[in-house]
Amino acid sequence: METLALFFMIFLQNMKHSIIVGLGLAGLNYALQLQKEKKDFFIIDTGIKNASRNAAGICNPTVLKRYTMSWYGSEFIEYALPHYRSFESKINESFYQDLPIHKYFNRTSEQNDWSIASHKKELNKFLEPQITNNSNPGIKRKNGYGSVQNVGRLKVSLILDRFTKNLLATEYLNEALDYDSLEIDDNHVIYKGIVAQQIVFCEGYGLKKNPWFNYLPLIGSKGEYFLIKAPKLSRKQIVKGGVFILPMGTDLFWAGASFSSDDKTNEITEKGKEWLLSKLENLLDTPYEIIYHGASIRPTVSDRRPLLGEHPIHKNLYIFNGLGTRGVLMAPLLSKWLFDFISEKKELPQAVAINRFETYFSSPKKKHV
Repeated sequence: METLALFFMIFLQNMKHSIIVGLGLAGLNYALQLQKEKKDFFIIDTGIKNASRNAAGICNPTVLKRYTMSWYGSEFIEYALPHYRSFESKINESFYQDLPIHKYFNRTSEQNDWSIASHKKELNKFLEPQITNNSNPGIKRKNGYGSVQNVGRLKVSLILDRFTKNLLATEYLNEALDYDSLEIDDNHVIYKGIVAQQIVFCEGYGLKKNPWFNYLPLIGSKGEYFLIKAPKLSRKQIVKGGVFILPMGTDLFWAGASFSSDDKTNEITEKGKEWLLSKLENLLDTPYEIIYHGASIRPTVSDRRPLLGEHPIHKNLYIFNGLGTRGVLMAPLLSKWLFDFISEKKELPQAVAINRFETYFSSPKKKHV
């Protein structure tokens, strides 16, 4: 009996709070949240370039197509900036860059829409009322632009690289999860000797292969983008005019992205290239060179809201997914919501809770573990 008691004591002492599957924006931010809460975790990730690493990294709570605030936009950005700054301070390196967005107008009449929006509650924190009528060097449009302040860009690949580099050997496994090797008990999960109270799947579009959560309506949307070299283009702002163009380094800019809900491959296409070129030709009045053409599948959901919650049957299996195009903005606060749901039993906002799709799970046409 004493031997058995000792075994269970050692077993419990080595138990992690969470196993996290996937190290994109969802996995990163949930791990950072666990660090804040002083909870142990173990990350399993392939290290393969994911959608997060292809993303522009823009942190912007406004919807510039309609001049409105995005869903929960104010709350998300209020939590996100201190969250990222905290990690910067911890390792003494900068990942978040304050950059205004210059929204270039197609027509002079759009200036009136901007002026009205800039005085609305919440939007007035971000949209500068003053409109600039002269274009920046290298920009073709001459109908003026409005400036979005208090926004910026997260260097996603850099923060993921530095975070991974700072992980201990007891915190990280570089491989694809073997679903058949996951042992699920009522009070814990075990994966190849790693014991945790629960497992959190942050797999992005890889969710489609997950045997426990693939019933969820993650549709995915493909985005193609360019990295361009444009020596005469200003690096002091993000440009928005049909596509986003943002500085990535000396003379290097990210430009994109296209949107397709039909093509589910990571392959670049001639159609995507032509679309991007047409947007750049309409916007830029400066020589540029295409350095790289990339593509990835964004984890988007049918109702355009994230996926957070526990499995309907296995109560220690959780999901954090569906960040879409605003992962940098939303992931920090969503991570807190998920942690509070798991550890404090606080209810998730219904808009993100996966139990809104219970009918999908009970469908006799689908096979579930």
